[in-house]
Amino acid sequence: MKKQTLEQFLLEQYAPQTAKTYLFAIEHFLKMNPKAKRYGYRHIVSYMEQIAQKQSNPHYRVVILSAIKKYYDYLVMTGYRTDHPCKLLNIKVKHNQPIQVQDLFTSEELQLLLNRENRYQFIDSRNAVVLSLLIYQGLASDEIVNLRVKNIDLDEGTVYVKASANLNRRTLELLNKQMMVFSKYINESRPKLLRSDTDKLIITKLGKPMSVDSVQAMIEPLKGLFPDKKLCPQTIRMSVICNWLNDKKLPLEKVQELAGHKWPGTTEKYFKADSEQQRELINRFFPSL
Repeated sequence: MKKQTLEQFLLEQYAPQTAKTYLFAIEHFLKMNPKAKRYGYRHIVSYMEQIAQKQSNPHYRVVILSAIKKYYDYLVMTGYRTDHPCKLLNIKVKHNQPIQVQDLFTSEELQLLLNRENRYQFIDSRNAVVLSLLIYQGLASDEIVNLRVKNIDLDEGTVYVKASANLNRRTLELLNKQMMVFSKYINESRPKLLRSDTDKLIITKLGKPMSVDSVQAMIEPLKGLFPDKKLCPQTIRMSVICNWLNDKKLPLEKVQELAGHKWPGTTEKYFKADSEQQRELINRFFPSL
């Protein structure tokens, strides 16, 4: 009877893309470690320490270790080994590290947030600006409330976002459909709302600069659209970043730039599990294969 191959062994247990990702990681592991068939626990720990030096993202290391564990499962299954050298070895992941991408919103769902009426004159225009900055540029609440009128360049069609303690500065393009909305708000609605001497872009109905809590309060009435999900400015931003990476297939470096992330590891957390990007992530750090 012909012995089952490693690839066949993986395909029996995983979806084709996951099996392909694991096989890729195993092949690299074997290339770097020709004597891996006889490795013990300390050898695997040493290899994972080498991986950690190249990539701090624990999700990436979890994928690598999971693949290696399946390799030794295969050796046990085929009778080459009677023991499993790393069965109990695990990667510690901080509780707040994973992004539960399945709980986020699609681009289509986010569009529903723009269909909202208000009781107050001029508020529709302001809300459309705030929501569009959340949905199209993925800005954080504090970035929105700190925007100044001069940060919007209608001639160039851009918005300049200042750096903060956690995020980099960046200049982002406005979509064509945002231009009329911004022009109407800046030139018509905002002057009528204004009751204080401020150059802040976003103004409340009382004429004062909007706060982060006010942005949250603006989103509150929209929660009924998604009773089974957590809707807030933070999850909107997270959804936008996730959609850039997984649906629009933008390069990781581009998404990092758009989101203002200081470190690529922050952006990598938004990769969807078992997606093609998982292999691309591995390939980026092991281009030799």
